[in-house]
Amino acid sequence: MRSRVSIITRDIRRADGEAGREFDVVSAATLMSAFIGGLFLVFFLAAFLPWLLSRGMTAAVEGMMNQIGFGSFHANTIWSWLLVLVMFGLFTVFIVMIATAILLLYNLLSQRTGMGMGAARPLELVAGEPVDTVIGAEDLDDASFDELYAEAQRRKIPGRSAMTKDTLRSALRDTRRRTAGRAKT
Repeated sequence: MRSRVSIITRDIRRADGEAGREFDVVSAATLMSAFIGGLFLVFFLAAFLPWLLSRGMTAAVEGMMNQIGFGSFHANTIWSWLLVLVMFGLFTVFIVMIATAILLLYNLLSQRTGMGMGAARPLELVAGEPVDTVIGAEDLDDASFDELYAEAQRRKIPGRSAMTKDTLRSALRDTRRRTAGRAKT
């Protein structure tokens, strides 16, 4: 089963050779900034344009500015509106910093514990390196027919449905040798 590729995550290879996925914090912060900033800009223009055109609908903005510590704030000049813009810009930066810190903490914890998101790409290749198979070379002799067949499906071995257990084992060894030969060159 293929995982969806996301614009805020990237595939990694851990020190122990395990393929995984972690948050790309810069991409996530950029995406969140754009989304929150765009949302704020829409609301800002929805409140500012009526004031500009008819000096109305500013009570919500004035109330919010009073709540965040601007005493008896009145949106009656262009400078007061620029202050609103700056304050909501700072709010956007604050929210993005909190979300980015959470993503960084997640990446750190998943690296230390080894429990993170699974790899986004199929297991055949991650960063150009072959990944260990589901069944190791030493396990082929002890594997059941179902395990061998599942591995043959994963490796897309043709004619696998008509193969016996021994034939599957032999075909898996042959494809493993070919894959290992390609990885060395």
